[in-house]
Amino acid sequence: MNEYYTTNYTKCNSSFTIFATPEFLSISSKIEFSIILPINFLGFYCIIFHSPKYMTTFKWHLFHLQFWFLMLTTFYSLLTTPFQFYPAQVRCYIGLFKYLDISSQYQMCIVHFVYSGIATAAIALFENRHKHLVPSTDVFYQIRDQHRILIGIFNFFAGATNSIPVLLQEESQELLKLKYLEILPCPIDLYFNSCSFAVVKQFDIWSGLAYFTNIMIAIEIIFLIVHSFIYLRKSQMVSTFSVRTKQLQKAFFKAALAQASSPILVLAVPVFLVAYVNSTRYYLQGLINVCILFISANSAISTFSLLLFNSPYRIFFKNLLISRSTPDIFNSRVAVISSL
Repeated sequence: MNEYYTTNYTKCNSSFTIFATPEFLSISSKIEFSIILPINFLGFYCIIFHSPKYMTTFKWHLFHLQFWFLMLTTFYSLLTTPFQFYPAQVRCYIGLFKYLDISSQYQMCIVHFVYSGIATAAIALFENRHKHLVPSTDVFYQIRDQHRILIGIFNFFAGATNSIPVLLQEESQELLKLKYLEILPCPIDLYFNSCSFAVVKQFDIWSGLAYFTNIMIAIEIIFLIVHSFIYLRKSQMVSTFSVRTKQLQKAFFKAALAQASSPILVLAVPVFLVAYVNSTRYYLQGLINVCILFISANSAISTFSLLLFNSPYRIFFKNLLISRSTPDIFNSRVAVISSL
């Protein structure tokens, strides 16, 4: 690596914009976090203090998912802040954990655990809706709370299997990063820093296990959504259910779907850009940095979905905005009257 840096790399004529620098990503991430954190606090405040009694169970599932979305924002914006060298599978974590001497390899695994928490919370949220929609004769209705706890633990560790290939890879970092330089001959010089960590892309038993568990979790979520939707449609035709009950069932299902899917939809832009970079092999570091900022914004989007699709929170937020604007109008009228 040192030989490449002192010989071949000196011949690179690449010029990078300010958006491609680690300083831009680090500063922007911290500014973004300072803006997003109060937005999340508003969401948590609504869940805890403005959830009616009929949301007693549902609100804690909303809280659980929102918590993990905030964790992802915290890790991406503040604690790890991954600087990705796409299309090479190399990254350097430039967040606060770097100053605690936590290696990039372990930081990558920690982020995988956060993704696992999001998947587990999303499954629990849809399972809660599923439980209240299926009839008592359905086999899934027989699942008890202790079984749900065990399923949640299983799902979390299943999602965490993504960390196993990272932890167990035995390839030399020196050789891996030299190999990726064939794809990316002139990266930003941070690539040659000791913080950069290369991930080997090969299929073995551990990567196969990770792929299998990811597919299993995706199938589990899709099944819960589709099966719940089927019984939701059926419940709307049951004459013994009141109109209020039918409305609440639809509202809860929409709220769960919106909170889980809205942050994922935000990732459409980063996924498209990463796919474009991988297919063209262009090195667009500035766009990759913007993608990281998009991922960090997921919890803010989740909070907006929370406020928009849950009527009690939406009404509270609307009244909050009105109450903050009313004093200004009142004071202006008083000032006009006093001047007369």
